[in-house]
Amino acid sequence: MYKEIQIGDVTVPMLANGATPLRYKMIFGKDLITEFQGAQSDASKAMDSLPELAFIMAKAAEAREENSDLDMNCLNRDMYISWLEQFGPFDIINASDQIVELYTGNMTTKSVPKKKDKKN
Repeated sequence: MYKEIQIGDVTVPMLANGATPLRYKMIFGKDLITEFQGAQSDASKAMDSLPELAFIMAKAAEAREENSDLDMNCLNRDMYISWLEQFGPFDIINASDQIVELYTGNMTTKSVPKKKDKKN
Protein backbone atom coordinates (compact mmCIF):
# COMPACT_ATOMS: atom_id res chain seq x y z
CA MET A 1 0.00 0.00 0.00
CA TYR A 2 1.19 3.49 -0.84
CA LYS A 3 0.36 6.70 0.99
CA GLU A 4 1.86 10.15 1.45
CA ILE A 5 2.07 11.00 5.14
CA GLN A 6 2.70 14.43 6.61
CA ILE A 7 5.48 14.20 9.21
CA GLY A 8 6.06 17.63 10.66
CA ASP A 9 6.64 19.96 7.72
CA VAL A 10 7.63 17.14 5.35
CA THR A 11 5.32 15.12 3.11
CA VAL A 12 6.79 11.62 3.07
CA PRO A 13 5.75 9.04 0.47
CA MET A 14 5.59 5.60 2.10
CA LEU A 15 5.11 2.10 0.77
CA ALA A 16 4.23 -0.96 2.86
CA ASN A 17 4.45 -4.38 1.28
CA GLY A 18 5.40 -7.96 2.02
CA ALA A 19 9.10 -7.09 2.16
CA THR A 20 8.65 -4.50 4.91
CA PRO A 21 9.14 -6.91 7.87
CA LEU A 22 12.10 -8.57 6.15
CA ARG A 23 13.82 -5.24 5.43
CA TYR A 24 13.16 -4.18 9.02
CA LYS A 25 14.88 -7.30 10.32
CA MET A 26 17.80 -6.97 7.87
CA ILE A 27 18.55 -3.38 8.93
CA PHE A 28 17.58 -3.29 12.59
CA GLY A 29 18.05 -6.96 13.56
CA LYS A 30 14.62 -7.17 15.18
CA ASP A 31 11.38 -8.91 14.29
CA LEU A 32 8.78 -6.28 13.38
CA ILE A 33 5.77 -8.35 14.48
CA THR A 34 7.35 -9.00 17.89
CA GLU A 35 8.20 -5.31 18.20
CA PHE A 36 4.60 -4.34 17.47
CA GLN A 37 3.26 -6.80 20.02
CA GLY A 38 5.72 -5.52 22.64
CA ALA A 39 4.87 -1.91 21.82
CA GLN A 40 1.29 -2.48 22.93
CA SER A 41 2.49 -2.99 26.50
CA ASP A 42 5.72 -0.95 26.47
CA ALA A 43 5.63 2.61 25.12
CA SER A 44 9.43 2.80 24.86
CA LYS A 45 9.39 -0.04 22.28
CA ALA A 46 6.92 1.97 20.20
CA MET A 47 9.24 4.97 20.40
CA ASP A 48 12.00 2.84 18.87
CA SER A 49 10.10 0.76 16.34
CA LEU A 50 7.80 3.43 14.89
CA PRO A 51 10.52 5.67 13.39
CA GLU A 52 12.36 2.58 12.15
CA LEU A 53 9.21 1.33 10.43
CA ALA A 54 8.59 4.77 8.92
CA PHE A 55 12.15 4.79 7.56
CA ILE A 56 11.75 1.39 5.87
CA MET A 57 8.44 2.37 4.27
CA ALA A 58 9.77 5.78 3.16
CA LYS A 59 12.82 4.22 1.54
CA ALA A 60 10.66 1.57 -0.15
CA ALA A 61 8.60 4.35 -1.73
CA GLU A 62 11.76 6.21 -2.74
CA ALA A 63 13.24 3.09 -4.36
CA ARG A 64 10.08 2.65 -6.47
CA GLU A 65 10.37 6.11 -8.00
CA GLU A 66 11.11 6.04 -11.72
CA ASN A 67 14.60 7.59 -11.64
CA SER A 68 15.68 6.27 -8.24
CA ASP A 69 19.10 4.73 -7.84
CA LEU A 70 18.45 3.69 -4.22
CA ASP A 71 19.43 0.09 -3.54
CA MET A 72 17.25 -1.20 -0.70
CA ASN A 73 19.94 -3.79 0.10
CA CYS A 74 22.34 -0.99 1.05
CA LEU A 75 20.20 0.65 3.74
CA ASN A 76 21.92 0.98 7.09
CA ARG A 77 21.64 2.65 10.49
CA ASP A 78 23.64 5.72 9.39
CA MET A 79 21.13 6.35 6.59
CA TYR A 80 18.36 5.96 9.18
CA ILE A 81 19.90 8.58 11.47
CA SER A 82 20.39 10.98 8.54
CA TRP A 83 16.76 10.47 7.50
CA LEU A 84 15.54 11.16 11.05
CA GLU A 85 17.42 14.47 11.22
CA GLN A 86 14.90 16.15 8.92
CA PHE A 87 12.16 15.87 11.56
CA GLY A 88 11.44 17.53 14.88
CA PRO A 89 11.52 15.54 18.14
CA PHE A 90 7.80 14.64 18.15
CA ASP A 91 6.97 14.75 14.43
CA ILE A 92 6.99 10.99 13.89
CA ILE A 93 5.07 10.34 17.12
CA ASN A 94 2.41 12.82 15.98
CA ALA A 95 2.08 10.92 12.68
CA SER A 96 2.09 7.51 14.36
CA ASP A 97 -1.58 6.69 13.69
CA GLN A 98 -1.13 7.15 9.94
CA ILE A 99 2.14 5.19 9.88
CA VAL A 100 0.67 2.24 11.76
CA GLU A 101 -2.51 2.36 9.68
CA LEU A 102 -0.49 2.16 6.47
CA TYR A 103 1.50 -0.82 7.71
CA THR A 104 -1.43 -2.72 9.24
CA GLY A 105 -3.61 -1.94 6.24
CA ASN A 106 -1.07 -3.86 4.19
CA MET A 107 -1.70 -6.92 6.38
CA THR A 108 -5.44 -7.15 5.71
CA THR A 109 -6.78 -9.29 2.92
CA LYS A 110 -8.99 -8.02 0.16
CA SER A 111 -9.88 -11.46 -1.13
CA VAL A 112 -13.33 -12.96 -0.70
CA PRO A 113 -13.66 -16.67 0.03
CA LYS A 114 -15.20 -18.60 -2.85
CA LYS A 115 -16.97 -21.07 -0.59
CA LYS A 116 -19.20 -20.11 2.24
CA ASP A 117 -18.50 -21.69 5.59
CA LYS A 118 -21.43 -24.02 6.30
CA LYS A 119 -22.08 -24.66 9.96
CA ASN A 120 -24.68 -27.25 10.79
